[in-house]
Amino acid sequence: MTTALHNIQLPAGSARVVYEGAPQLQAGALTRFTVGVLLEFALPAGAQLGIARRWPSDWGLPQSDNPAAVDYVRIHAAAGRQFRWHHGRQHAWHPFDHVLEITLIDSLPAGEQLNVTFGDASQGSPGFTVQTFIEEASPLSVRLRAAPDAAWVELARPAVRIGGTSPHQIVLTAPSRVAKGRSFDMHVRVEDIWGNPAQLEAPVSFDEPVACEVHVPASGWIRVAMTLSEPGFHRLGAHVAGTNILRATSNPIEVVDDAVVEQLYWGDLHAQSVIGCGARSIDAYYAHARDFAATDFSSHQANCFLVTTPEWEETQAATARFHEDGRFVALLGLEWSAASQYGGDHNLYFPGDRAQLRRCSHEFIPDTSDLDTDLPHINDLHAHYEGTDTLVALHVGGRTANLQWHAPALDRLLEIHSTHATSEWFLFDALRRGYRMGVTAGSDSVDGRPGASHPGHMAVRNLRGGLTAVSLQELTRGALWSSLKRRHCYATTGERIVLGFTAGDTQMGAEITVQQVPAFDVLVEGTAPLETIEFFRDDICLRTVDLLADATTLSNSVRVGWNGASAQGNWQRARMCWDGVLRIRGARILAVHPWAFDTPDEGIKETSPQSVHWRSITAGDWDGVVLDLDDLHMAELSFVTGPMTLQARLSDLGTTPRTFEATSPMRKVELRRLPETPPALGWRGRFEDPTATPGAHAYWVRVRQTDAAQAWSTPIFVTLTAP
Repeated sequence: MTTALHNIQLPAGSARVVYEGAPQLQAGALTRFTVGVLLEFALPAGAQLGIARRWPSDWGLPQSDNPAAVDYVRIHAAAGRQFRWHHGRQHAWHPFDHVLEITLIDSLPAGEQLNVTFGDASQGSPGFTVQTFIEEASPLSVRLRAAPDAAWVELARPAVRIGGTSPHQIVLTAPSRVAKGRSFDMHVRVEDIWGNPAQLEAPVSFDEPVACEVHVPASGWIRVAMTLSEPGFHRLGAHVAGTNILRATSNPIEVVDDAVVEQLYWGDLHAQSVIGCGARSIDAYYAHARDFAATDFSSHQANCFLVTTPEWEETQAATARFHEDGRFVALLGLEWSAASQYGGDHNLYFPGDRAQLRRCSHEFIPDTSDLDTDLPHINDLHAHYEGTDTLVALHVGGRTANLQWHAPALDRLLEIHSTHATSEWFLFDALRRGYRMGVTAGSDSVDGRPGASHPGHMAVRNLRGGLTAVSLQELTRGALWSSLKRRHCYATTGERIVLGFTAGDTQMGAEITVQQVPAFDVLVEGTAPLETIEFFRDDICLRTVDLLADATTLSNSVRVGWNGASAQGNWQRARMCWDGVLRIRGARILAVHPWAFDTPDEGIKETSPQSVHWRSITAGDWDGVVLDLDDLHMAELSFVTGPMTLQARLSDLGTTPRTFEATSPMRKVELRRLPETPPALGWRGRFEDPTATPGAHAYWVRVRQTDAAQAWSTPIFVTLTAP
């Protein structure tokens, strides 16, 4: 434990803040620390002390009910002093939203120290929960309101360093396409259970055909030069000897003869750092995207009403500094963040190193000297940028973009998945309105980990972040800009699934006018066995290819999956709690496996031969469990959760799933008997639509893997004329 002193001179006298605690902590661990405030002047009854964390925080929630439990907080001064306190969100303090607010019931004399101990051990508390994401300086804002009618004053902002914990998995990332016999970099990263960099002492051993051994440095990542000489798709494996969990398979790698064919590049275009409402410096942010997440491109998207003029200068400088054609493309950007009734969240991307800062408001900007530059309504935004070389992407964020307004020349992209939710409704709504937009995915994260963001304790997010794939002749800012503007991109839930969707020479995102709808060719190479490929015209699914249904031999394993969102919108609105239990009659459960959970806080909590209990949050995604049963002939399932309760005979299950759906809000439970052997990792096929009527249509595909990962193509936009 160390002691840090912070002194400040106030009009009434000096104030000292004493912080006692460890200077460096492990993510997700337990700790203890004390914040003490000592004043030269007395405080009257009604004075207040505030201790606040920034918006991304998933530190423990303070409690005083059980002194022997985790996250116990003790507030103490001299004997007999009385306080009351509460913990909640203070929007006016944004981005220091999470506030422990203490009010004095009695006066506090000058020279008497007030102490707040987090994880106080005096009555048995094991400690206070540390946030789950790494941060070089995790801050705590200590504020004083010296009288009930006084203004709040910040006294100090002590900070601690948060590092990763022990290794949980290795992740292998390779280019999606490489030339035969040409060297390429295999990226190896080591993650802890929360998705942070972790230190691994043992070497990582690659399987054939590369068969080499790699020592990962303390940074948690390394790039290793490799070559492949056999054309086709490859997936390379690696493991750490002596462990069962530290095994990994790379994303699919296509080996081609021609070194000049287009490459498939991956990036996260949407997140923010401490500039804005997030965590970590902007340099750490970009470095994480490039070095740890192994993305090829990124952009920094701070909420505009939080960005000061000096911070915008820093954003421009950092973006220019990290941009390097051929290695990593950084796009200058900003999130225009008006309330939904004025247009909602729109991501702005600029083609160069500099752009004028135009906000929706100065809500949290003290310097109002440039107030006249604000663009308060989406109509103002469209009018200002119309005719300029600016890209705009709409997304479901804190203030969901309002599709009532649309500027086709600017609004080129739409985000279907982020850490908020999987928001297919957003795409369907846009398609029903006739909008023609490219489909993207990102993290919209505030944890400073673009390209590999995790929801942690789910304090302000629900899901893992997504990725956007773009096919380019070269990795340059100009090439990326051009492809995004032409909508030549697709989205995934974060997995590097290879997805090709064409109509002859027409790429996804293109517009064509024809007298007959063309055939659409699809190529998929997954990171896990493929489950379904669905072909859509606009918002209607025309055909589903179910690879699991092709199984010739079924197992005694049953997957129970659930999916839903409480409402359309951000993480709070979308969150649906599925905590529950299932029970089996007429059979015994031999084993239970988690399926598609997003964080260690979710998952299986208790099992028996007849039951399974779990915790689960969905936000448009899937969660579930897989049951290995001794026999299905007499098996009956009882499923009990808040969103849905049902009973079903498992003996009725065949090769196709049985789905139970409910509306308002949309939610469903799917029961599926799994095959003895998993389906293929790749699929190629063709879809046609002979029943289309003249008019404008959008054709696209959705891919779902057996691990619940998904990919969405951008549509090919077809105008069908009468023959």
